[in-house]
Amino acid sequence: MGDSGATRPTNAGLLEDIREVVAGGVSSSMRAASIPVPLVVRRARGCLLWDVEDTEIVDFNMGYGPHVFGYADREVLDEVADQFAQGHMTGLPHAQDAEAGALIAELVPGVEQVRFANSGTEAITSVLRLARAATGRSLVVTFEGHYHGWSETVLRVGKNTLHLQGHEPTDVVPGAPGMIPEALAHTRQLPWNDEQAVRDLFARCGDRIAAVILEPVLVNACVIPPAPGFLELLRDLTTRSGSKLIFDEVITGFRVARGGAQERYGVEPDLTVLSKVLGGGFPVAAFGGRKAAMTMLASNEAHHAGVYAGNHAALRAVVAMLRKIRATPGLYEELEDIGAYAEQSLREVFAAEKRNVLISRVGSIMSVSLLKRPVESGAGLRETASAIDFSHHRRFQMQAQRAGVYFHPNALEPWFLSTAHTREVIDKASGALSRALISLV
Repeated sequence: MGDSGATRPTNAGLLEDIREVVAGGVSSSMRAASIPVPLVVRRARGCLLWDVEDTEIVDFNMGYGPHVFGYADREVLDEVADQFAQGHMTGLPHAQDAEAGALIAELVPGVEQVRFANSGTEAITSVLRLARAATGRSLVVTFEGHYHGWSETVLRVGKNTLHLQGHEPTDVVPGAPGMIPEALAHTRQLPWNDEQAVRDLFARCGDRIAAVILEPVLVNACVIPPAPGFLELLRDLTTRSGSKLIFDEVITGFRVARGGAQERYGVEPDLTVLSKVLGGGFPVAAFGGRKAAMTMLASNEAHHAGVYAGNHAALRAVVAMLRKIRATPGLYEELEDIGAYAEQSLREVFAAEKRNVLISRVGSIMSVSLLKRPVESGAGLRETASAIDFSHHRRFQMQAQRAGVYFHPNALEPWFLSTAHTREVIDKASGALSRALISLV
C-alpha cells in the first residue's frame, strides 16, 4: 500500500493505492485532471473538505454543483436514511412519486409532467429521443462549448480544445476515442449567442430540425449568459418550425433561481432536463414538460427505461431537497448576495496583484480565469478562451490548494457557491487566494 510505514495515510500515498484498483484513480474521465496536487477526501460538511491528512479546505467546486445548502445537509440526509430503512428500490410506483413530480411541476414554469432518470446524461439521451419521436425528424442543434453528457449522439469535441487551433465553431467532431463518427451525423453545432447563425440554419433546414438543446446559461465554459433576446429568438424559431426547444438545466435548475434559468430569463422551453441540485448530491435526474409534450411517454409510444430510474431513495432526496427550497424564503436573494460578495472580494484580490482575470457570474455560479490579456465584456466564447492563461491558472490552482482552497484546475470550469459560504469563509478563502497569487512567478 502507498502509505505503508506511515502513522496515517497521505493524500499522495492513498491516491496511489486507489489507482492500483480504480483505473486512473477516478470513475469519470472529466475528473482525471482535477487533482494535479494529490487530494483524497475523508469527509465534507458545509463548504469545507477534510482530506486524509486532516487538512481543512474551503471548497468552491462543491461536488460540481449540487449542494446549494452545503455538504452533509441533515434535513436531506435524515430523510434518505429513513427511506433506506423502509426499502430503497422495488421497481414499482411509490407513494412519494406523486409528491416528487408535483414539487418539480410547482417550481419549474415549463413542467407539468416528468420522468425520472439516474443522471443528466441518461435524461438528455431520453429527452432527445422523445423530441425526435414527437417531431418525426432527426436533426438536433447544439451550441459550441455546451455540454450535454457523454452519450454517442451529443458528445462532441468541446470546451477543452477551444483555445487550440483546428476546429471551427460549427465543426461537429467526436468527443472521445471509440465513438462512432456517424452517430453525430444528425447534429449541428452553432456558436453561442450568434443570432445570425441561428437564423441562417433555420432558413436552410428548419423543417428538418427536431430540437434545439442548450444550457440557457453557458455554465460549462466561463459562465456566459444568453445575449439579450437570444433565448426569445430560439423560442420563436422553434415554435414556428415545429421543433422542440430543450433547456439543459442540469446545472442551472434550482440554482440560478427557484424555477431555474427559465424563471430567471422568462422563457419557457418545451422540454427541460434537471439534475444536480434536484437531489442535493444524490444520483437522480428528471426531464419533463407540459403534458402535451410528454404524451408519447404517457402512452408508451416513446421509449425511456432504467432499472434504477426513480428509485425510492433518490426520490426521497428530491422531495426533501425541493421541500426545503420551497420552505426557505429569500434563499435565492441570499445566494445572490453571497455571489456578489465573493465576486467583489475576488476582484479585489486580483486587482491588488495587478493580474488580468475574467470573472463572470450568474447567481451562485461563477467563473474565475487567469488571463494572458484582457478581454472585453461580452466577448464570445472563442475569443475568451484564447485569452485564458491555462498554464498559469493551473499553477494558481495548485498553490491555492496548498493554501487551503480548492477549485477545479481547468480555467473553463465554473465555481459553485452555497449558503455555507459565509462572508467569514469567503474572507478566509480570499486571503489564501491572495497568498497563492503572490507565490506565482
